[in-house]
Amino acid sequence: LTGDDIREGLAAVISVKVSEPQFEGQTKTKLGNTEVKSFVQKVCNEQLTHWFEANPADAKVVVNKAVSSAQARIAARKARELV
Repeated sequence: LTGDDIREGLAAVISVKVSEPQFEGQTKTKLGNTEVKSFVQKVCNEQLTHWFEANPADAKVVVNKAVSSAQARIAARKARELV
């Protein structure tokens, strides 16, 4: 499984207030503060772990979806290699 397999189809809204935001590039569409990214990843991982433990049936659905995505990705790669 890759991170893309797990994130496929995932939609999330996360709100973070940053006192001094730093953006990447001219368009200013991506936040460049690495400490914010680290914090959000840590909190999301902790909360998802708690949620999976409290909701094992739903966690199984998420895992099955990720496995299906991985299988589809591998099948697509094999199909491309045969052409």
